[in-house]
This record gives sequence, structure tokens and C-alpha cells, in this order.
Amino acid sequence: MSFKNAPTPFPGLKQVIGKFSNHKLRVSCIVVLGLVVSSIQPLSVRLTEKLIGELQKGPSINPSFFKWVPLALVGLFVISGLAKYFYNTLRRTLSEKIIAGFREELFSKYLSLPLSSTDQKKTGEFLSSLQNDLGQISLGIETLTTVLKEPFTFLGLLAVAFYCDWRLTLATLFVAPLVAVLFSRTGSAVKRYSVRNLQNFSELMSLAQESLVGSRVVKVFSLEPHLKNKFATIQDRYLATVLKSIRVQELATPLVELMGASLIAGVIVYAGVATANGSLTPGELIAFIIAIGLAQMPLKELNNAFLKLKNAEAAAERVYRILNEESPGISKSTKRIDSFSQSISFENVSLHYGKKEALKNINFSVRRGETVALVGRSGSGKTSIVNLLPRLYEPSAGRILIDGIPLSEIALEDLRHLFSFVTQDAFLFHDSIYNNVLLGNPKATPQEVDRACTQAYCDDFIKNLPQGIHTLVGDRGMMLSGGERQRVSIARAFLRKAPILVLDEATSNLDSHSEALVQRALKDLTQEKTSFIIAHRLSTVKSADLILVFSNGALVEKGNHEELSKKASQYQEALTLQALN
Repeated sequence: MSFKNAPTPFPGLKQVIGKFSNHKLRVSCIVVLGLVVSSIQPLSVRLTEKLIGELQKGPSINPSFFKWVPLALVGLFVISGLAKYFYNTLRRTLSEKIIAGFREELFSKYLSLPLSSTDQKKTGEFLSSLQNDLGQISLGIETLTTVLKEPFTFLGLLAVAFYCDWRLTLATLFVAPLVAVLFSRTGSAVKRYSVRNLQNFSELMSLAQESLVGSRVVKVFSLEPHLKNKFATIQDRYLATVLKSIRVQELATPLVELMGASLIAGVIVYAGVATANGSLTPGELIAFIIAIGLAQMPLKELNNAFLKLKNAEAAAERVYRILNEESPGISKSTKRIDSFSQSISFENVSLHYGKKEALKNINFSVRRGETVALVGRSGSGKTSIVNLLPRLYEPSAGRILIDGIPLSEIALEDLRHLFSFVTQDAFLFHDSIYNNVLLGNPKATPQEVDRACTQAYCDDFIKNLPQGIHTLVGDRGMMLSGGERQRVSIARAFLRKAPILVLDEATSNLDSHSEALVQRALKDLTQEKTSFIIAHRLSTVKSADLILVFSNGALVEKGNHEELSKKASQYQEALTLQALN
């Protein structure tokens, strides 16, 4: 049974339906149980018709009939109850399992996207997909299983009506095209509004997320009134489309009911004549009216299901836009390495962020064990260089090689294991100090974690914390000072033991005491490593084996301190601009 190639009136849900293939047994059980549940109403109507027919016999009633009918009725509803329990349980668990898979796929996809892609996205949009879009798809999956059942209920009741009076049943079917047109019109409107709703909700989530993350900036600049107004504006737009969608959805139900009431009114007129001339018995008439009346319920359910599936289709299209997004420039490299022994080379490397040119035709080579200082004013291209090394971004032109091997040919996991980063904004997860350090090497022993903390001079503040190294650091490490966060970040780098170290303004924005401790830790950390340092201190620049001077994305000078100091150069200007002297 193939679900992937099954035709569907909801093309946006085709890939979602394809997920059913991973749960064939569960889906098969849902279908079988749905058939059992859908047969209960037609059987109960048929039983009612038999009962009325028997009651009309008066004194000629068969006593045995009233012995098996109650048993049949109880048995029917016992079977119905069990079938409904397992049917509803299985379809809801099916939905949860599929959504759990989607949730993991979305999270994994977002983590795998290169920075060139994630930089262009709002975090709130991703959170909206995880929450709201998947919620709509979950409802859609449950609704799909309803769609499997309701047609059989309708057909079963229609069969009972045919048995009672086929002419009258055919006459009632003339209303079917009107119902189909109603489904189509309302479904199109609901999907249109749903697309707008999801986009507006995404904007709400983005604004809320940015406001919470930037709460300090919000308070310092008194941005609360501005953000409240902006939130209210988006909220009003979101509410307006939600209300339109609600009105369309709720209008469909009374229209279906009105069609059904008109139909029953016609049935009553016809039935009076048919019963009078003897072509229709009272039992058949009552059974027919009950069957047609009950047949409206699956039609209403199908209408509601159609509208929910349109919402789910819009959500699925948004989710699959993320899941199907290609990672530009990230090749599936397979060459395995565990270290490097010779050099790192940049050959005619250029980089663009969109239309902005960040680096222009960069050429240089670094031998293993050397320390490289990158200097230049802000925006000159220093950070872009270190971002290219672990392939956080891909060069727009040229290539970067390690031991003569292009980075694009090296397995990404192996490449990134060669690097440790200590940046100006030391990011910590909302976890304990121990677990944040352990991220450097998840296989490390507690003793190795303790040694890394000692090497990074974390002992002096860890011993004063309530739970010591197991103290939670808060959201983004905000329970610690800037210097303490930086030292935890350095401990993580010690534990990683990577041969290449990148220091990006690692001691900026620290007080003199914290800076002194961090400098001592960094000096120990850089021993026997190939280091790329975005320079902040003159002593670092002077002691570097190679100094690279950048200006407007171009490498304008390179050499050591003595070589560059002997001639008039931009090196001196760069030192002045960065207050390195």
C-alpha cells in the first residue's frame, strides 16, 4: 500500500501523506476500525426500521424478536465503543508520532543550514513553524483519518435510504453538487486566510523573541511603547484575518444544515403521498428520515475536515519550504582527516554577503604552530576570514586549503573538530558550568573538565557559587559576569584540544582584573597551537609570527611586526585606530 504516490486533492499535503508509509500497520488498523465505526449508524437505523415494522404487527408480534433485539443493540454499542476507543487512540498517536518526526526534521534542518541562510531568517519564523505550523499539520493528520471514515458512514446511511425508497433517495442526491461547490468555495477562502494568518503569527513570534532577547536594549532606550504599538499593529492584522477565516468556516455549517432541512421538508411532502397510497410503510418512512437526517452529520464533518485540511495544507507548504531548502555551497564532503601537519593557505579568496563584497582576492599562507594576528578597522574583513576557516560561510571565489586539501573536500565534521573558538561574545547555554565546558568534548571525564576549568582560571569564582561547577548559568550565561563567561568559554576550548585556535576580540569589554586573568588563560591556551587572533592588544600583535592588515575587505599588508614597522604602512594606522598602542 503506497501512500507517497496516492492522488490527493490537497497537493500541499502530499508529502505529509507520504509519512503514512512509515506507519502502515497503524494506518491499516485505523482504516479497518473506521469501517467498523462507520457501519454502526446504518446498522442501528436498519434495526430501528425492523423494530417499527414489528411493532406494527400488533397482536401478531413475534416475542422472540424482543429477546434478541436488546442483545443485538447492546452488542452493537459495545463493539462501537471499543472500535471508537482504539480508532481515536490510534489516529491521535499516529498524528503525534508524525509531528514528532517533523519537529526533529525541522530542528535538524535549521541546525544544518549555513550561516548565509540563517542570517537572512527571523528566529521567530522558525519558532512559529515548530509551534503553530506543526500544530495545524497535526490537526490535519487527525482530520485525514476522519476523512477515511465519514464517507463510509454517509454511504452506509445512503444504502439504508435506497433500501427504503430508491426514487426518493435519488431525488435527495441532487443537492450533492451544491454541497461540493460550497466545499470548494469555502476551502479556497480558508486556505487564503490561513496563509496570511500563519505569516502574521510568524511576525508576532519574531517580534516577541527579539524583544525578549534584547530586553536590556529595550529597557535602556525605553522602547516599550514603540514595541507595544508594533505588536498591537501586527496583532490587529492577525486578528482581522483570523476573524475572516472564522466567519467563512462558520458560515459553511448552517448552509449545509439549511440544505438538509430543505431536503427533509421535501421528503415529508413526498412521504405523506407515498404512505397514503401504500408504496412506503411507516417503518420505512421513519428509517428513511433518520438515515437522511444522520447522513447530514458526515457531510458536515467532511466540510469541517475540508476546511481544516486547507489550513494544514498552508502550514505544510511553509514547513516544506524550510525542509526542502538547499544549503548553498555546502558540498557533501567525504575526505576524512583528524589533524593537519603543514599549512593553511588562502588562494584568491573572495566573499560576498548577498550583494556586499566582504573579502577581495585574499592570498596568504600560515604554517602549523604559527600565530597570526589580523588587524584593521571594524568591517575590514577580519571576522570574515576566521568565519571561512570552519566553513561557517563558503567563499564566493577562490579556495582555502589545509595541507593542500581544499576545505570543500574535507568532511565537515572532521574539519570543524580542528577548531576551537573564543569570541568577544562568549555564548553559554542555560545549563550548568560543567555541562557548558563539557560541550568542548562530550566524552571527557569529570577530572578532565575540572582540569580545563583550572587551566582557564575558573576556580576563583566557581568555589563561591552555590552548587559550584554544577551551578546553572542562566539564559545565555547572564548569571555570570563577562569575565567569568569568557573564562568558561576558554575552559571549553582547553577541553576541546583542537590544533587550531581562533580568538575574536576575546578580551574586549572586560575590566582590568578580568582581562588579566583571561590573558593568562589565553597565553596558556595558545601554546603549541596554530592561532588566528583578531588583535586587541599591542603585545599580541608584536609577538605574532604573521600580521595581516585588512582594509575594506582587501589584504593590504602582511609580515611580522619588525618588517611592517620599518616602513610607512597602514599597519601603524591600524594599530592607532584599534587603540593598540
